[in-house]
Amino acid sequence: MGRKKAKSKQNKKSKDVKKITKLTTAVEDIPPEKSNQQPLDKLLDKAEQLIDEFNYELAQKFCQRALETDPDNVRALETSASLLVELGNVDSAKQCLGRAIELSPDSGFSKYMTLGQLMEGSTAVECYQKGIELMIKEKQEKEAQEVVAAACNNNSSVSDRDISSAYCAIAEIYLTDCCFDEGAEEKCQEFVEKALASDPDNAEALQIKANYLLSKDNQEEAKELIKKSVSLWLPKLQAADTADVPDEDFDPVELCQIPYTTRIQCGKILIEVEEYELATDVLETLLDEDDEVPDVWYLIGWANYLQGEEYYSNARHYLHKGKEVYIKIKYQDEALLGHIDELLTELGPEPVDPNDAGELVDFESSDEEDMDQ
Repeated sequence: MGRKKAKSKQNKKSKDVKKITKLTTAVEDIPPEKSNQQPLDKLLDKAEQLIDEFNYELAQKFCQRALETDPDNVRALETSASLLVELGNVDSAKQCLGRAIELSPDSGFSKYMTLGQLMEGSTAVECYQKGIELMIKEKQEKEAQEVVAAACNNNSSVSDRDISSAYCAIAEIYLTDCCFDEGAEEKCQEFVEKALASDPDNAEALQIKANYLLSKDNQEEAKELIKKSVSLWLPKLQAADTADVPDEDFDPVELCQIPYTTRIQCGKILIEVEEYELATDVLETLLDEDDEVPDVWYLIGWANYLQGEEYYSNARHYLHKGKEVYIKIKYQDEALLGHIDELLTELGPEPVDPNDAGELVDFESSDEEDMDQ
C-alpha cells in the first residue's frame, strides 16, 4: 500500500516556534520570588502542553518553577516524572512517583500506572493492581454522581478501555517477566479474561489472549483472535493512508492507539499463525511511523521468505534493508543480525534475467565497435 510519512516530532515542535520563544522569555524574566506567586496549576498546564509538543527543555523550566513553589505537590511530582521519562532519566522519575505515592497513596491512579511501566516483575504487578483499584473506585464514584449524562462523560477520566488496558499490562507481565513464576499461566489467563470482561472490543486484550493461546499450542483459536484484534484497527488506518490526505495531516499515532511495540508483536503472532499477508500489512503501517527499526524490516522479509520462492525477491529487499538500518543505527541484537545473514546467504544474490543479460552484452559490444571506429 502507498505509505505516507507521519508528522515528525520536529515538525510538531517547529509549528509554535514564535510562541515558544515568547514563553521562554516570559519564564526566564520572572524572578523566583515573583514566579512563586503564579498559580501552580497554570505552570503545570503549560509544562504538560510543552511535553506534548516535545519541547522538553522549556517544559523542564515550568516543572522546576512548579516544584520551587511546592516541592510536595503531587501533580508537580507526576508531571516532572512524565518529563523525566521522556528525557530517559528513569531513576529520577521513579523517585518523583514514589514521593507522590507517599503523599497521596489512596487517590490518583495515574502515578501507579506510570510507575508500573517503569518497574518489572511482581513490583510492576503491585503497581498496576493498586492503579486498577483506584480506577474502578473513581469510575464508580463518577457513575454514582447525579449529573447529566453528557457532563459525566466529558468529566470522567476513567473508561472501561482504561481498566481493560491495565489488566492487559498485568497479563503481559505473566507472559514475559514472570512467566516462570508459580501459577503464572493461571494468573495470565485470569487477567486477560478480566481485560476482555472490562472491554470485549479491546484489540490489545484480544492480542494478548491470542499470544497466551499460542503458548498453549492452540494455534487455530489464536489465529481467530489475532485476526479479530487486527480487524478493529487496521482497516481504519489503511483507509486513512490511502485517502487523499496531505502528508502533514496523516498521523498513524493519532489514528491507532495500539502502541508501536504491541503492533510489532502483532506481526510476530500473525507470522506464527501463518497469516503472512496480513502480517505484512500490519508491519507496513509501522514503517509509516518509523522506518529505522530493524525488527520491522526483518519481520516483513521473514514473512515473504516463508511464503516461498515466488516471494524471495521481496524477502531479499526487506532483509537487505533491515541489515542496512541495523548498521546505520548501531543496533544491538546479534541474534537478529545472525538470522538476517543466514537468510540472505540461503537466498543468494538476485537472479539475473537472461533477457536483461543479453541486452547488456549487446550494449557492450556496440560500445566496443564504436571505440574501434
